[in-house]
Amino acid sequence: MDDRRGRRFSEILRAAILLACLTGALLLPGFARAGAPDVAAIQVALRIRGTYGGGIDGIFGAETQAAVRRFQRSKGLVVDGDPGPRTRAAFGPFARHRLGSRPVRPGMFGWDVAALQYLLGRCELSVGAIDGVSGPRTRTAVVRYQQRARFFVDGVAGEKTIAGLRRAHGCRALTGTVPHRVTVSGVDIGGLSARWASIALHSAFAKPLRLRAHGHLWLADPEGLARPEIPTAVRRALHAPPGDVLKLRVVVRQGTVRRYVGDVGARLCGPPVSARLLGLRSLRPSISRARAGCRVRRSSLAGALVGRLARLGRSVIHVPIERIRPAKTRANFGSVIVVRRRSHRLYLYRGVELVRVLKVGTGRRSFPSPLGRFEIASKIRRPWWYPPSSTWAEGLQPIPPGPGNPLGTRWMGLSARGIGIHGTPDAASVGYSRSHGCVRMFPRQAAWLFSRVRIGTPVIIVPV
Repeated sequence: MDDRRGRRFSEILRAAILLACLTGALLLPGFARAGAPDVAAIQVALRIRGTYGGGIDGIFGAETQAAVRRFQRSKGLVVDGDPGPRTRAAFGPFARHRLGSRPVRPGMFGWDVAALQYLLGRCELSVGAIDGVSGPRTRTAVVRYQQRARFFVDGVAGEKTIAGLRRAHGCRALTGTVPHRVTVSGVDIGGLSARWASIALHSAFAKPLRLRAHGHLWLADPEGLARPEIPTAVRRALHAPPGDVLKLRVVVRQGTVRRYVGDVGARLCGPPVSARLLGLRSLRPSISRARAGCRVRRSSLAGALVGRLARLGRSVIHVPIERIRPAKTRANFGSVIVVRRRSHRLYLYRGVELVRVLKVGTGRRSFPSPLGRFEIASKIRRPWWYPPSSTWAEGLQPIPPGPGNPLGTRWMGLSARGIGIHGTPDAASVGYSRSHGCVRMFPRQAAWLFSRVRIGTPVIIVPV
């Protein structure tokens, strides 16, 4: 008998303490005594401003009051934890319309939309994330409520629809008390009424997911990614034996999770940026710095999100990121050719490091070698020579590979039409301006250069 009285007393004491925590707002001044829809709206406003990281549960508890204090401090207001008129005004356009001051239509945004979403959720109508934006899910929930309450169905939350939601008219309410020590996904709801058990589970699920990467922490609203079947869980808990351990079934929106993971990847990472040739500085190649990229391991992040949603776990998710090296850096940039036309010199660089200086011949005054930036467009061993469409080559015939070929044994054609770097059998022309625009080299040096360049190697010809 004494044991039974003691157990009964402990249950009453536990329920009283929990009830005091959940309704502690009644002891606070001003706005803290507002209804749950307005409290949910200010929780949304605080989350948008980045000062609140708790769930949108409509309970003005210590966490919400601390967030109000942080917001007031950031705006230079009186820090009292009570969101009075001046504090609400500091939220700007979001707090302009209280619930009931206007019909809520699709596409609207603000305080009244957030409060409406909370009421719809309390009536077991899914709106996705409670974010103050009246989107397609909010409209669908309004339509379903109007059908359930037998109101005129137009998808607009007018005066009658809002009044019905405030009274919970047409909402399916569970009754009864959950047996002692019953837990759902780790949340102890034993001894609570069906209503308070639903609130406790919703509050536990609505706590934001926390993601960390690059030293920053941000929040994700779980209600935008999944739908918890709280009524089903409470219904099972009401009929469970004392001490039973139950699991909250969570329906994860896989497509939404994939899109969210993609957004996280786009926000955190970008492709690698390879080094590129900027031009010349003091006649030497100037090459930009490469930048590594990164990639979010999407399947791993999606698995971590689904796991936290299903188990009500809210430990920090460290976003799995892998580094992507750029294909080209200053160290492996490759060859760069700089031809100094007047000096009759070819400078071969590996990146910015000088490798060798070679004597070359360039174009004569009537056919000067073109100035500018080009690249190696073709490489041919033992090339044929074909007469160009120019007056000086009229009547000439193609010359096959061999000792008399004017291109020597190697041809490195540039992106400038008809111009290239090649060997020459006329060794006396190297070091002078005697060609028709091409860059002539000694045959052995041309073969040496041929083996150290590739298609796409930049070639810059300057006048000095």
